[in-house]
Amino acid sequence: MGRFQKTLHATVASDLHYTRIDDMGALRTTLPLVVLYFMSSSSLLVLNKVAIKAIPNASLLLFTQLGSTVVIVAAPAFVGKARVNFKPEGKVVRAYSTVAMVFLATIYSNFQVIHSIGINPFIVLRCSTPLIVSVLDWAFMGRTLPDWKSTLALCGILSSGSMYARLKVADPDFGTNGSGDAESGLWWSAIWLVSFLLDMVYIKYVVEAYPCSGSERTLYQNFLALPILVVLLNVGVEKYNMVEAVNAPKSAWIAVVMTCFAGAALSFTGMSLRTEFSATLFTVLGIVCKMASTLLNEIFVEPERDLARLSCIAAVIISSSFYKQAPLRKRR
Repeated sequence: MGRFQKTLHATVASDLHYTRIDDMGALRTTLPLVVLYFMSSSSLLVLNKVAIKAIPNASLLLFTQLGSTVVIVAAPAFVGKARVNFKPEGKVVRAYSTVAMVFLATIYSNFQVIHSIGINPFIVLRCSTPLIVSVLDWAFMGRTLPDWKSTLALCGILSSGSMYARLKVADPDFGTNGSGDAESGLWWSAIWLVSFLLDMVYIKYVVEAYPCSGSERTLYQNFLALPILVVLLNVGVEKYNMVEAVNAPKSAWIAVVMTCFAGAALSFTGMSLRTEFSATLFTVLGIVCKMASTLLNEIFVEPERDLARLSCIAAVIISSSFYKQAPLRKRR
């Protein structure tokens, strides 16, 4: 752990990307990525909820999404429209193999949490992460702890998200579909939280320690995750088999196709933005996207008419806007 921490400090301190985020030129450069990340992330959570209900086989859905991302990223290189290194060094392959496992654990447990306890409790769990990641940023990534204004902003994210979930659970109609599984949801939530925190710290370390283009990082992460999914598809961990999933209605597969494009965009922009933002700022950006997806969920999937709950969503987004990225600690 000591060696890992020293490497993180050295890598982060030497990377000019982290100091450029406050520069307007850098903001203009990253703005298109932020907008695309926002659009794909805010829509993907709702699309996944529709897709996983119709095709309740998370491994198959993930395999479809990741496989399509590989094709989308690799196709331009095959026709000469982009440059991608298809034969990275062994150390890069080993690093991104670990990235693929962490990434897959995070996204797979994400599916399971949503399927077992729904979007709203997951939103609360997600809102708790910026405070934890800010401490990890300080401990491993060489940054200072947030100032008091940013700390209040992070606390506002957590409290507003928690209040939203409390109001939602108090709704007489909450949970009437009977599809939830609180016990398994608790375990999957714990697995997701651990995986997500590793995702924020370790994957950021890899993208800094092994420089690659955004397309290459996306390709390596998704391609190296496919063999793991093949194993999951064949060991019977899913409740529904592949035949039942393939026989799903056409409307379900339309949702799946939409998740493939949204997932590819999210994967590319997410891997690109990790080099531009601190882990905490990247987490806060994800919170804003998730709350936007909650709005979409309330409008299109579960229509919301309660002003208090909508106000809580707005409070999360407003709190996020007051967070300021913590600077790097001065090297002695």
